[in-house]
Amino acid sequence: MSEKTIIQHLHERRLGISSYDRPMPETPIYLAPDMNMPGRFVGSDGTPLDRFLPGEHDRTAVVWFPCDKTTASRIPERRTKRSFRIRMNDVASNREMVTESTLEFDFLRIMRAESRDAVIHDQPPARRFIGPDGAKGWHTFDFLIEEPSGSRLAYAVRPMAKIDQKLRTALRCVEEQSLAAFADAIILVTETFVTAARTFNANEILDARENRNEADVRRARSIVDRIRGGVMLDDLVQAIGIGPRGRTALLCLVDDGVLDFVRRERLTAATLLRPANPALKPN
Repeated sequence: MSEKTIIQHLHERRLGISSYDRPMPETPIYLAPDMNMPGRFVGSDGTPLDRFLPGEHDRTAVVWFPCDKTTASRIPERRTKRSFRIRMNDVASNREMVTESTLEFDFLRIMRAESRDAVIHDQPPARRFIGPDGAKGWHTFDFLIEEPSGSRLAYAVRPMAKIDQKLRTALRCVEEQSLAAFADAIILVTETFVTAARTFNANEILDARENRNEADVRRARSIVDRIRGGVMLDDLVQAIGIGPRGRTALLCLVDDGVLDFVRRERLTAATLLRPANPALKPN
């Protein structure tokens, strides 16, 4: 057990949060997502189904199709002794995405969590450029992201230790010569953006999004609408009274813009949540 985990446990104990003091539920509590996981169900008549529940649909009358293949312009090589590749089924686009490192994968998770309506292209078509020495080159960005606002941003994701003059020169040449009609700007992303806390929170939000249950969200909303200041996540979960499903519902409300963090920190049972700015809530 790490020192950080022990400190967090002691902090929560001082706040009166402890699973050891609570009785275990008499029966298991399972998450109950309304929507399908990656892939899609199609009825016998060819009509796509938004969701499939055994109690509502005849399993023999539907066909399941997996996620679409990645649209990447190049597929990263398989794992080597020095690196490895990660593939992810993106629920929002119902499409497979490929990444070449944990840093890229974590960045993808963060961007999908923080901008669920963005269109994300993994490994978009390479851009051609001519270097200062006259040599021709190509650069493939890790992601091209189309924001709901209409902006198109090209992202190069690299650890600080791997950012050298060659990369900076290539990005500058692409920006000057072949960025038009492809993206509005280039953004170089490092671990200063892809922090452990931000990645953890993104994974929590994405997990909640995939396991969303509308009835649970409405129940949580009835509690949340009565709060006026910061309330600990654990207190809200206990007030909702449906165990882990209540926690998932609360994170869905964070995802919806109804709740917000009081402080930007790694999500724990002691994290304070408050009503979000009404001007930022979705219609």
